[in-house]
Amino acid sequence: MEGEEKSITFALLLSKTAITKTIMMMKRIISIVFAAVLLGLMPYTADAQGTEINSRDLRGKVVYQDDEVVFRQLDEHTWIGNGHRVYNESLYLVEGNDRALLIDAGTRIPELDKIVAKITSKPVTMMLTHAHGDHVGGVGPFPEVYLNAGDMPIVPNNMRNYKGQIKYLNDGEVIDLGGRELEVIFTPGHTAGSATFFDKAKHYGFSGDAFGSTNLLVFTNLSTEMYTAERIENYMKKNDIHFLFPGHYSGDNLETLQRVTDIKNMCREILDGERKPTISNGNNGGNDMMVDDKGVRINFSSRSGMK
Repeated sequence: MEGEEKSITFALLLSKTAITKTIMMMKRIISIVFAAVLLGLMPYTADAQGTEINSRDLRGKVVYQDDEVVFRQLDEHTWIGNGHRVYNESLYLVEGNDRALLIDAGTRIPELDKIVAKITSKPVTMMLTHAHGDHVGGVGPFPEVYLNAGDMPIVPNNMRNYKGQIKYLNDGEVIDLGGRELEVIFTPGHTAGSATFFDKAKHYGFSGDAFGSTNLLVFTNLSTEMYTAERIENYMKKNDIHFLFPGHYSGDNLETLQRVTDIKNMCREILDGERKPTISNGNNGGNDMMVDDKGVRINFSSRSGMK
């Protein structure tokens, strides 16, 4: 009988210990989640006014909204704008102490310069991740625009009405905004002139369509995309880059190091014959082949010869 009482007492102590550990673990998880929500790194279901946010909306406080675009604040000096015409096309306003950059310009956003002026009082420079129509539609009011010269062949079609001055970015150049720097790294693959902007101090970047926002359209060839992914994989490791904001951000599709690595490996496997693509039957800009794995679809053209 005495042995049974000791066993029961010991079991109760174990139960109390387990319960205590569980409570402590739950408190820790709650703290982590709460901190992540404050940092804007986890989705939530209501904005500051308690209005429900649907699946096409993004986290962050709305600071401007009209029929063509909604801007939300990502952190103290960074905002995301999303258009409503081409898969939630994204543009990013990045502010320093002295000036700001607007990265991409959506599909159709009239008077984008005036909209941005409502958000920041700093002078704004217009820069492009690439020159596709869903990223250049609002450049009109800006007197100059910067892009990778590799995309100049598609500029006449997509920016035919632009009257300002086109200037060229340099691979590896650092843009000083005053207390905040962005490094430009060329990331060809989606287009020949795609570029990514890295904020190393904040451990993130802005990659446009270079890695596809889960649906990568390769308009060059798979070799180019593979080498770009390998270069950015190494860059992210070296500089502790946690993620990239994509060109079509839906709130849960950040481009992570794992995503970049997966794209590199998938391209290599296709080129080496280890992975067989399938025929694409979607609207993929003329690309007729695809692979769909690891949460990303890579679309490419058999006519490009892949290499």
